[in-house]
Amino acid sequence: MVSDSEFCFRVAIPGDETNILEFIRKFYYPEEALTIGIPPKEPTKEDEQFSLSCIPSGLSIVAEDSDKKLVGVLLSHEVDNSTLPVRKIETSQVPDYKWRTILTFLHHLEEQTAVCFRLNVPKAVQFSVLGVNPAHRGKSIGFRLMEKSAENAGDKGYGAIGAACTSIFSARIAEKMGMTCVTSMKYSDWKDEDGQVIFKPPEVYDQVRCYIKKL
Repeated sequence: MVSDSEFCFRVAIPGDETNILEFIRKFYYPEEALTIGIPPKEPTKEDEQFSLSCIPSGLSIVAEDSDKKLVGVLLSHEVDNSTLPVRKIETSQVPDYKWRTILTFLHHLEEQTAVCFRLNVPKAVQFSVLGVNPAHRGKSIGFRLMEKSAENAGDKGYGAIGAACTSIFSARIAEKMGMTCVTSMKYSDWKDEDGQVIFKPPEVYDQVRCYIKKL
C-alpha cells in the first residue's frame, strides 16, 4: 500500500469486485472506444466478467481517497503469447456478437504486439482497464496507477508490461511511463467480411496504439 496526503494506491483483492464494477460502469465503459464504438453502447456481461476476472491474480491496482472511496482503477491481466492460438479458437465460439468482436480485435492486437516475444520474457502484465473519476483527473492518478502496477508486476517476477491504448489519453500516459509504441491501427481500418468498418467511436478516438516496456 502506498499513500500520500490525498490518495492511497493498493493492490485490488477479492471482495473489491462489486465496488470496482460499479466504478468502471460509471467512469470507464461510457468512454471506452471499443465499448461505445459498436452497438449496443453498454458493455456485455461477458466483458464485465473478463475485466473482473483478473482481480485474484493480484496484478490490479486501485486508488482511493481518504474516505476509501475509489477514484481510479487499473485492471491488469497476465499474458503469455504461447496461449494465444488456443484463446483465439475459444473466442470464435463466443455466442455474444459484441464481445466476440471485441475479443477478436484484442487478440489481433496482442498478436501484433507480441510483448513476450519482442522482449524475450516468459510472461508479462497487460494493462486492460484504466478508469479515473473525472472529478479527480489532472492529478496524475492514471500515471500513478500504471507506475504502481509496473512496480507490483516487477515485484511478482514479471519481465515486462504492455498496454493497448484505445484513446490518445491513455497513450499519453504510456509514453510518460517510458513505454514504446510497437504497433497501431486506425479504427477505420478494421473491417468485416463485407468491407464495412466495425468500430465507429466518436472522432476523438482515432486509433489504438500498443505499448510495451521491459521491467
